[in-house]
Amino acid sequence: MRFLIVLLAFSTSPMWGQLNSINLDSCLRWASLNYPIYRQSDLYKAQMVMNVQGIREAWLPKLNLSIQGTYQSEVVQFNIPGFTTNFPHDSYLGSLAVEQLLFDGGISKRQRQLELLNSDIEVQKNKVEIYRVVDRVNQIYMAVLLSKANLAMLELLQDNLMKRSVNVAVSVTNGLMLQTQLDEIEVEMLKTRQQMIEAKENLNGLCSSLSIMTGKTITATTEFIASPAGGNTLLMSNMRPESTLLLMQEGFLSEKYKLATNLAMPKLYVNMVGNYGRPGPNFINQDLRLFGSGSLALRWNISTLYGLNREKQRFDISRKMIEIQRDQLNQNMETSLATHSSLLNAMDQVLQLDDAIVQKKTEIAAVSANQLENGKITATVYLLQLNDEMAARLNRKLHEIKRLNAWSNYNITLGLVNF
Repeated sequence: MRFLIVLLAFSTSPMWGQLNSINLDSCLRWASLNYPIYRQSDLYKAQMVMNVQGIREAWLPKLNLSIQGTYQSEVVQFNIPGFTTNFPHDSYLGSLAVEQLLFDGGISKRQRQLELLNSDIEVQKNKVEIYRVVDRVNQIYMAVLLSKANLAMLELLQDNLMKRSVNVAVSVTNGLMLQTQLDEIEVEMLKTRQQMIEAKENLNGLCSSLSIMTGKTITATTEFIASPAGGNTLLMSNMRPESTLLLMQEGFLSEKYKLATNLAMPKLYVNMVGNYGRPGPNFINQDLRLFGSGSLALRWNISTLYGLNREKQRFDISRKMIEIQRDQLNQNMETSLATHSSLLNAMDQVLQLDDAIVQKKTEIAAVSANQLENGKITATVYLLQLNDEMAARLNRKLHEIKRLNAWSNYNITLGLVNF
């Protein structure tokens, strides 16, 4: 029994199959996580780890093993009275050289920092690309709301027509009205049914598209909560991923310029070589034996100093280009925000007038319904008044969705914090 209760609880939970209700923010988060490019971020991080490991290997001792045998047709001979030399014509040498970096001028540390920054930049580029899905999801979500509103209006119209047809059918039976009056209403019911079929298929298509983008099971029966993206408050600060990307690119340029300075620094090495063979430094001794050497080396490519001024100029130019991109982004945002803000204000005023229009149209349609049943007007006149009422209601719903869409677009333009 307990198992059945648990199973029933899971079967009615949104996590089990179809979702009961959703909001726009949830769809945006699901779509971002389901976007194929999202999986690239982990690959960039894994690539960065490998690159950093490669940079750290610069501090590992460098080993060089060399083995060679040589035969010379002529060797050194000394003509000293009482002393005879007989050096062999063959020689052998096996050597193991070890070189250890002691100081690299901060190059490896700077390179590791650049790898980290580059990885973060690539991940942020992914976020910029993924953020483009916001507009698509928002458009589909608003289209679903409009489609549902249209379908609800058609169902209400069909219900009104059904009630009128019943009353008119009684009048026709009693000989108070002509059959043509009833036929006109029934034709309008058939047209409404056609529109309902199209509206349902359109809604199913939109829900299917949203399901593909979010990776969730969303159907026409799912409740779509009418809330704007980013919550029920207007955002006030710029959180666009493009702005963050530009800041990261500035930091990367700064570190890259510092690397050019590091490359101009001298480097210090210690070298040790172990040998086995003959002859050695003491070529008089022709026995196979061990011998070695050690050294401390300072290497400085002074010519790298020539390019520092050029790197500074490149840095300044690149930074100015980023400033131009930031100015362009801010200008585009300000233009869009002004448009969305104006639309919000306009829809607030329009909705107030919609309430008055809907009230008047409803009253007119109600009067027309009574007149039709009393035989004072034709079905054609009544249908015109009823369609006007439905159009007024649908227009009000359309204006609500346009206001909601303007609100969402305003927040999307500034950048969603929790996306």
